[in-house]
Amino acid sequence: MERSLKAEDKIAQINKVVQAYFDNNSNIDWIPAKQIMPELVKEGVFAKDQKKGLPLRKVLRDLDQKNVLDTIPLLHVERTDKAIYWYFVKEGAKFPENTAISTVSKKEKAKTIRENTDEFYIINLCDEILKQKASRKHTFSWLFGDLHKKGKTRTLLPLAAFYEDLNLVIEFADNKNKTEAQQVKLEALTASGVTRGVQIEKYNKRRKDMLAKKAINLSVIDYSLFETNNKNRLVRSKTEDVIVLKKILKKYL
Repeated sequence: MERSLKAEDKIAQINKVVQAYFDNNSNIDWIPAKQIMPELVKEGVFAKDQKKGLPLRKVLRDLDQKNVLDTIPLLHVERTDKAIYWYFVKEGAKFPENTAISTVSKKEKAKTIRENTDEFYIINLCDEILKQKASRKHTFSWLFGDLHKKGKTRTLLPLAAFYEDLNLVIEFADNKNKTEAQQVKLEALTASGVTRGVQIEKYNKRRKDMLAKKAINLSVIDYSLFETNNKNRLVRSKTEDVIVLKKILKKYL
């Protein structure tokens, strides 16, 4: 149940939760305000979420009307003729100019999310170390998944990165520390009649076997070799991470 908080106490709690979010997600510089709602509900600031962040938006609108938005230091506001968009920005970080989530296409949103992943970060470092740019999510015409539900088509299996000049594919080892939500997804059945988890193992083996058959080098990178935070995300200490990667890729340097 939502605690009966005075207005100033609620603001203090919001600030505390937002700061904790950025402390625990050091690789993230900004987020839409609605993304913090699960944490606010968890901490009892709000009883539940409604309409993707409505309880929080009500508080922010009230502060805006009273001209005291500065009581939430990490809040960033984008205004258009038709709407107001609320964001939280980590202290010391800058919000991208002219960025409003509602005006960004789904393709651009997906690109932004993908570029913020640990996988993308590691491959960026590999590009620097190998002095080549990888083909990301690379596919080969001879590497594909099982037949789809109708039994007529199959999807090509993507590979994390392919360096053509080095004849090298980079993949990532399966992360064993799954969240409850991730574990539930792995237990869901696929069109092949096996669970998603079993299918992933099957496809990983198929990648390995087919790459070996085609005499293509494969290097599998294990996230556990790098420093992570309590959310199991990479801390992204570039100097140390480069040292680890150079050991992994020394054969190709």
